[in-house]
This record gives sequence, structure tokens and C-alpha cells, in this order.
Amino acid sequence: MLHRAIARILDAQGAWADPLGKLFVAIFGALYKPVPILKDFLNGVWLGHPLHPAITDVPIGAFVVALVLDIMGARPAATAAIGVGVLFMIVAALVGYADYIDLEGKPRRFGTVHSSLMLLAAVLYLVSFGLRIGCCGSGGSDAEVWISVVGFVIVIGSAYVGGELVYNMGSQVDRHAWRGGGTKWTAVEVGELPENTPVKAKAAAQTLVLVRQGKDIHALHDICAHQGCNLSDGGKVVGDTIECPCHGSRYRLRDGLVVRGPAVFDQPHYDVRGTAGKMEVRRTDTLSTA
Repeated sequence: MLHRAIARILDAQGAWADPLGKLFVAIFGALYKPVPILKDFLNGVWLGHPLHPAITDVPIGAFVVALVLDIMGARPAATAAIGVGVLFMIVAALVGYADYIDLEGKPRRFGTVHSSLMLLAAVLYLVSFGLRIGCCGSGGSDAEVWISVVGFVIVIGSAYVGGELVYNMGSQVDRHAWRGGGTKWTAVEVGELPENTPVKAKAAAQTLVLVRQGKDIHALHDICAHQGCNLSDGGKVVGDTIECPCHGSRYRLRDGLVVRGPAVFDQPHYDVRGTAGKMEVRRTDTLSTA
């Protein structure tokens, strides 16, 4: 019921999020995109896993601890927990925007609502923290506690929207997580293979992209692991990699290893035998190439 309610609200009344989303993309795109190494780091390419969800557990956990400590009357300890939570909340936001700027359409709208709610919660927690340490007047009332409680409720609601973005819309998930490897060689249906030109091919139920470099023919799955774009439809060969036409992720042709984000998962790679006239492919064992 909550899922349906949120979806209806965002579909019917969520247009306010679109111009705000464009503003966020413009700001953080200008910060991150000119420095690919920074964006790759924030995306989690080096980790092989999105970095944002790995960090968000810290502030949420800190806020849960703060709530429990407030209930127990341990106000100074709760203040320290909120300080830690706010600090890592800011870090999580800066990391999350690196993923956010590659979203489009409905996922971007959900991402905008998620980030806006988190920003509102951060402001409330900062106000509560300021009251607690006495920088904004009285620190002995219960106002700072109730402000943090409201912030906690908003954090949980925002986290739910973020979960919808990942689990219901597939943002930052591996598009090939359930694709079987297989051990059999499969015939490939393909025409001419110009050198250094991505060409779409069929191998039974799988759609591949083939690239010929001299006598070597490389085969990867055609669907980009990042957000499902087709590598053969506008993708380009850059050195020993193929670049996705949508968001610029690059995968090494010889083994599918991701070498530039925003993708964080490797691309399925296929061994090739035969020639351009008659070829067969077989999914590479990822354990043997890791």
C-alpha cells in the first residue's frame, strides 16, 4: 500500500521534482564529470560495488543509536551520535549525487525526492545538534529531541524511497546478475565484422556485441551492466575498451572488466572460436578471470 501511495503521489503531483532534479544534475554534473577519476571513486568502480549504500548504514545507525540514548536520558551521548550521523550523512550525499546525475525519467524523480528528504532531515538534525551543544540558545529543553525525532521519521521515509529506486527500478544493480554462464559453445549469427566497429550478434537467446581487432574477435554481452543500454547501438571502441553510448562506462574487450564508471560491475565476456564466417562463443568463467 505504501509503495502504491508513493508511486501515485510522484506520478500525479511529483512534477515539482523535475526542475529541482535538473538543478541538482547541473550542479553536481559540473562538479564531478570534469574529473572522471573522482566520479569513478564516488561511484565505487574501485570497490566493485556502489559506494553510496555502503556509507548510508553509518548515519542511519547513528541516528537509531541517538534515538535510543535520548529515550534512556543519555543526552550527551545522543548528541555525539547525532554529530557522527550528520557528518556521514553529508559524505553519503556527496557520494550519492555521483550516481544520481546518471538517472533519467522516473528514476531521477524518485532520486530527487529521496535526496530532498535527506537534505531536509540533515537540516533538522543540524538544528537539533546546535541546540544540544548550546550554540543556538537553550540546550536544556526537549525541543532538540523532538526535532531529531522528526528528522528520524523523514530519514526512514527517504530511505524507503531510495529502496524503491534500487529494488523496484533497478538503479545501480548489475543487469546481468541472473544471467547464466553455460559451458556449451553456441553458434553466432553475424554478418561482416569491420575492424574496431561494434557489431550486434545473436548467439541463441543471448545478444552480443562483437569487435574485431586484427585477427582477434572479442565478444561481450550487448546490454550494458550499468543501466541496460546497448553497447552496439552507438558504442565506440577506445583503445582496448568499448564505451557505452549512454553514460560512458568502459569495459575491457579481452575480459569485460570495467575500467571506467559509472558502471561498477563487469560486463559478461565470451570466448570466441572460429572466424568471421563461422563462429561459436561460450560464456567465460568469471571466477577464472577475476
